[in-house]
Amino acid sequence: MLILTSMKKGERQSPRRRIVELGPETLSECNSDSGELGTKRATTITKSIIISAPAEHCFELIAKQLEETPHWDTTIMRVSPISLKHVRLGFMSRVAFKLNGAREEAVAMVRSFRPNSGILWTSNSSSQLQEEWQVQPEPHGTLVTVTLGYNPSGRLFGRLADKIVIKGKVEKAVSEMLEKLKAAAENHQN
Repeated sequence: MLILTSMKKGERQSPRRRIVELGPETLSECNSDSGELGTKRATTITKSIIISAPAEHCFELIAKQLEETPHWDTTIMRVSPISLKHVRLGFMSRVAFKLNGAREEAVAMVRSFRPNSGILWTSNSSSQLQEEWQVQPEPHGTLVTVTLGYNPSGRLFGRLADKIVIKGKVEKAVSEMLEKLKAAAENHQN
């Protein structure tokens, strides 16, 4: 968001950036039925895995990642809920996360919530990290798909570095995250 201030005639002033925190009022365009990434990200990574556990159990683990620090999510380092009620549309939490070694802190908000089916949360960090999760029952378990979206730092060089080096590292981290989620869901079932 850009904020322009009034100037005297002939005076030049550059616009100042202001960080705006997410709040429930920003949900005007989002509803519980939407399941698409709400904004465009420069980089998106989509990965899937089959988990030998019921969809409800997988969804519960995923939904709680903004209530308590998940041991299976290698991206999220710390979670501190702002909202008092359980995860639902509009739920907010302060999160500390690592994206390719760079640590960021932000407010994350649930933008889409479909029980036992899908959840989308976005952050107000500089990378604008967001995760969209889809859970679908299969004959021998549950298909879990995550789409992680973010904006790389820097302009041209940041995006170029992201395409060459960083995206591969983040893809590896997403794959590891899914494997850890699978282990957590399947071990809890036994």
